Amino acid sequence: MLTRRMGLQTVGLMRILSIAYGQFPQVFKLYSRFQPGIGHLKVILEITPAGGFERARFLTVFRQLAEFFPTISQHSCCEEWETAPLYLEKEDGVSIKRVGEAADVAHLIEHVIVDMQVGLGGLHRCSGLTCGWKDPDNRFDLFVECANARVGLFASQFAVYLVSRILTKRKLSARNRFVLTLAAYMQANPSVNIDVPGLARALGWKKRDTEMALSRLREFGFFENGKDDEVREEEDV
Repeated sequence: MLTRRMGLQTVGLMRILSIAYGQFPQVFKLYSRFQPGIGHLKVILEITPAGGFERARFLTVFRQLAEFFPTISQHSCCEEWETAPLYLEKEDGVSIKRVGEAADVAHLIEHVIVDMQVGLGGLHRCSGLTCGWKDPDNRFDLFVECANARVGLFASQFAVYLVSRILTKRKLSARNRFVLTLAAYMQANPSVNIDVPGLARALGWKKRDTEMALSRLREFGFFENGKDDEVREEEDV
């Protein structure tokens, strides 16, 4: 299993404690829609503060995410938990259910990662699961199906960045679309040179937009090759 230790990296209101890719057999007991033979991301995340997450704020985050990820509005959500005592709240036009707690933030991030696994990671369908810790109660384990560890690393960190930006800045810059478009282009053209002028010409972009998008891809691990000192194999526990 490959694990990246994030050194308690802080992204706005969140801390990514670790991102791992491998096999986690225990998750099949929690959610039957996980597909056998496909690896999983495991993202350990802390949310600050640990208290409630009001409806208006939740809707603000969801609607901005839906502008960047239109298919997120088509996600199914918590189908196996409808009868569980989680007090899930449905909202017309919103595919993701909420509980009114910090778990909603982690849950939104999980769905963004799921969406990117289909859009970038080569999966035709993808499932995810958000598990809350009892102590501390603001820590969460996110499990998401993943066929490409490198794309999974990028998706996890970029999803946390996007949700954090909405929560702290209220509005996502439209320039973040360049990041997603460049990621998709690089996935479709894996042998293309990582060259700003060449990429700008190919995509019809300004040089500054290309530089920004490329910088974000690097920052969030899109070009990780799994050979640096921060990534190593571990036994699942």
